[in-house]
Amino acid sequence: MPEKIFKGEVKGKIVEVRFALGGKVIQITRKVGESVKKGELLAALDKKIFQTELDRQLADYEKARAEFEIFNLQKGEPVDDLTKYLKVEKQAQLNASVKEVELAKARLDQTDLFSPVEGIILEDSNLMPGMYITPASYSLKILETGSLWFEIEISQEDIPFFSQPKSGEVEIFGAGKQQVSSGPVFADSKRFFLRLDLPNKQGILLGMKGEGRWE
Repeated sequence: MPEKIFKGEVKGKIVEVRFALGGKVIQITRKVGESVKKGELLAALDKKIFQTELDRQLADYEKARAEFEIFNLQKGEPVDDLTKYLKVEKQAQLNASVKEVELAKARLDQTDLFSPVEGIILEDSNLMPGMYITPASYSLKILETGSLWFEIEISQEDIPFFSQPKSGEVEIFGAGKQQVSSGPVFADSKRFFLRLDLPNKQGILLGMKGEGRWE
């Protein structure tokens, strides 16, 4: 059987991250082309307004808790329906205050934008300190370096050939050869292709061209 050769290129998972809140950008820690670790800070918004809101909610919580304790000291254990419902009301106000504190704390935490993956910054939407942004705007795109794969396109006639996993060889031009194993065939309504895991991703860059060979 003649050798089958398929052209392809290196692809990878690109993760898009952005602030869930609007505000003033005060810090950018990574630029396009720089590497980033998972959980590392990428950018930050001004925390003053969000910290003030948290402080206000904490004060409201202390007030609600004090009113609840005062009610218990004055009324003791409810002995009639009115007192029972008044206590339920105070408890509900205290519970709501706790939730407001949690929400304010969550919003404060969201002023820091962290990388969900280890990778390389591909695009930063020209985000700069001093800019005022709206929620979910100005995304940063990160290539997850550990996700790189080699993708080849095949014809419909070649689908049966890859019905079972087959060992083959991938040559990425300028980066050497690697032994690979084929997986399932994918389709996007326009083409048929395979994603081949690369055992060695050292020196491999997104978009590199190459060939896959099978006998």
